[in-house]
Amino acid sequence: MVNRDLPGSRPSATNPAYSIRIHVPPGAARVVAAVLAQAPGTVASRMDAPDAMGTCRFTLDADGPGTLAWLTRTLTRRLGADLLHTQDPVFAAASTGKLTLRVCAATTTGHDIALLDADADRRVVSHLAAHPDQTDHYTGRRHRVALISDASAVLDFDALPADAALPALESQAVHLRRATGLDVFPLPIATPHVEDIAQAVRLLAPGFAAAVLVHTRPAHVSTTRTILGPTPPVLLLDTLNDGLAVAIAAATVNALVNRGVNPLSGRVVLVDPARGGELTGLLIASGIADLTLFDPFGPGGGTLCTVAAEADLIVDLTGLATPPEGVPILRARPETPPPFAAATTGPRPLHALPGLLTAATTTRRAITALARVAAVRALIEGTPRNALLPAPDQPGLTAAIAAAATHTLTADSG
Repeated sequence: MVNRDLPGSRPSATNPAYSIRIHVPPGAARVVAAVLAQAPGTVASRMDAPDAMGTCRFTLDADGPGTLAWLTRTLTRRLGADLLHTQDPVFAAASTGKLTLRVCAATTTGHDIALLDADADRRVVSHLAAHPDQTDHYTGRRHRVALISDASAVLDFDALPADAALPALESQAVHLRRATGLDVFPLPIATPHVEDIAQAVRLLAPGFAAAVLVHTRPAHVSTTRTILGPTPPVLLLDTLNDGLAVAIAAATVNALVNRGVNPLSGRVVLVDPARGGELTGLLIASGIADLTLFDPFGPGGGTLCTVAAEADLIVDLTGLATPPEGVPILRARPETPPPFAAATTGPRPLHALPGLLTAATTTRRAITALARVAAVRALIEGTPRNALLPAPDQPGLTAAIAAAATHTLTADSG
């Protein structure tokens, strides 16, 4: 036997993140075909119906940056003036800003506009000053979520300038908006001081139902939560504890069950537990009774091959661990979530975060450890037979997780 990653961890042959769109005259289509036949990697080609002038439009998806760079150079050289238009879809999507606001109030007539004028605002503001508990009834705050990042952990980059993190925050905002229907605002924070994240949460709290910490180092998230204390000024979630950790816990249980191993007796080794936030507690609460924590960067403690020689499963948060022969490994590196095409076998924050965010904003209660455990169970129940995880956009998944967490939160309060 040999060690193996769990199935589905390899990316698909081509990746739309490495694409190019080109427009060429009809006679040049055969040149494009010849270039594709010589490509050093895998390329998927789609041609739209020619327009009225006969112009052919191709979308070419490569398997990585090397193949994409070769395609761009070769097509430019071979087609020359016949290359009528070239576009990189990744940058085209980014340039849209990815999401925007919409006006909910009527603005058609003068009467409508008067309801948005100073006299009208004065009446509502006066009422809320006397009845602050009714703010969510007479404002849009209950639908607003602040997506906050200090740009300290954007994918696998080193710390970035705050504005460079915007594309990643905007994509996350789109996903959460689609899953929850909430108005999600990407808000990068320009600061080298962790304490300023907590201060930003305090300053933004009056205008938002919840804040979610994303693309922020786990240590910074922990420090922020400690500074804000047990009752932060706004409902506070984060993509590690309320997203990825829940998905990893569910995937771990499913991986054992799929191999015929009872989680109560299964032996699991967690590599680099410090990266997982509350994952250790979630694994134990989810029924993993035999859990070994292995720090590959700590002093002593032996090697992974000795520690995990008899394990039923290794959960690797580094993405670098080499398991003993014959021991399956689940890789879940927080900095690099798998592509959506592999999300049924690779944990992503979006498996659980939308449901927990919905539960928090609906009940107006902070997410608890028990609510996360309920989310793990709902995620396990929503996983198709013999699979590791459901797709994040599986119909009904967000609603099921939200319902499970809501039940727990309301029961806790009772």
